[in-house]
Amino acid sequence: MRTFRLAIPSLLALTSIVGCGGAEDPNETGPTNATEPTYYKDIAPIVNRECAGCHQAGGIGNFSLTDAAIAAQMAPAMAAATHARTMPPMPVNNDGSCQTFENARWLTDEQIALFQSWSKAGAPLGDPADAPPPPEAKGPTLAGDVLQFDLGVDYTPKPPADKPDDYHCFIVDPGIGADVFITGYDIQPGDGRIVHHVALFALPDAQAEADAAVLDAAEEGAGYTCFGGAGTNAVSLVGSWIPGSGASVFPEGTGIRYAAGRKMVVQMHYNVPATGGPFTDRSTMKLQFSKDPALKPALFLSTGAPQISLPPGQEVAEAKGELPLSLLAQYFNLPDFNGIRVWGVLPHMHTAGRTLRSKATTTQGAEQCITDVDRWDFHWQNLWWNETPFDVSADSTISVTCGYDTRGRTETTVMGEGTSDEMCVNVLYATLY
Repeated sequence: MRTFRLAIPSLLALTSIVGCGGAEDPNETGPTNATEPTYYKDIAPIVNRECAGCHQAGGIGNFSLTDAAIAAQMAPAMAAATHARTMPPMPVNNDGSCQTFENARWLTDEQIALFQSWSKAGAPLGDPADAPPPPEAKGPTLAGDVLQFDLGVDYTPKPPADKPDDYHCFIVDPGIGADVFITGYDIQPGDGRIVHHVALFALPDAQAEADAAVLDAAEEGAGYTCFGGAGTNAVSLVGSWIPGSGASVFPEGTGIRYAAGRKMVVQMHYNVPATGGPFTDRSTMKLQFSKDPALKPALFLSTGAPQISLPPGQEVAEAKGELPLSLLAQYFNLPDFNGIRVWGVLPHMHTAGRTLRSKATTTQGAEQCITDVDRWDFHWQNLWWNETPFDVSADSTISVTCGYDTRGRTETTVMGEGTSDEMCVNVLYATLY
């Protein structure tokens, strides 16, 4: 089943399988067994915390799970999607076997069991007096020096006739007039119904700006079509956002250097409904910054496979790459260092990707797990912040292994930013020690 709402494919697909067999009349609470979970007492608190970022009025989810009646109708689909861990969407494993993340969208086994029990009981609503407070925005808020800018244009996405997605890049001037550290960011969608994810890329020098300008000039109208990134390698990541993630503040005492006067590429992924509209967006970006020279410079360090060649028709095809940390000083012209401290990770593959596993191995053979992506979904890539940062010694080699499903493809899949290309990347937000 193809849906024009990539924000909620699992729930919609599963609804077609298991039906909408919730409460017969979800507007009637009716008598309930005291041992059975109810919407207001047991389910709504989880929904407000983990689901409402998308599934509320005006969000990219095309139904609101904060509406008790709708939630009851969707109970079987919610039970199936949470059991499969396709919802809430988080491609990175957070069960503790390989790191845990402070911004995880991860239900406990007990919470998953609640959805199962609630659905099997007929999705009783219970007593409205048990309802939790309305959902609040998750995550931190920006503070101190903050600048704001937008796309610079009212943009109406125009996806291909047979697909809902428009991946579009805009060159913007954020108005940074001095060398600073970026210490956080926030994305505020102009139309939350269609903005699916956003990535911010710095153009670090004049040549990078010229390369992006060529892409912009090659297409009519504002911006240019892009897919896996900004369309050019001469960029550096600043941040990534998905619905419900709220603002991101970099770990205290760290920041990303940003040169005065440099422009930025904002990559927008629009997921446009098949009906309604036209939908027009002018999303707003906020950057938190600091001029404090005492901040520790952080790197968005890209690790992964430098080349990819995947044969077609394979259920499991792999790409691998290794990065000896000893090469970092030479590559980035850095002083000697003892190792890196990893604060966060951003895995990246395209649509054929299925798994990504990253580890560090010392020269003595000791291994340390960095990231375990066990159910990749291109549409839910994000920057995941480690609950506890960890150190990787300078004598280590970081290896990344990516798994792909190339069934249905008739040609070899290679590395690139096109829709039929692939990548195998695990970006680390790291500082030196």
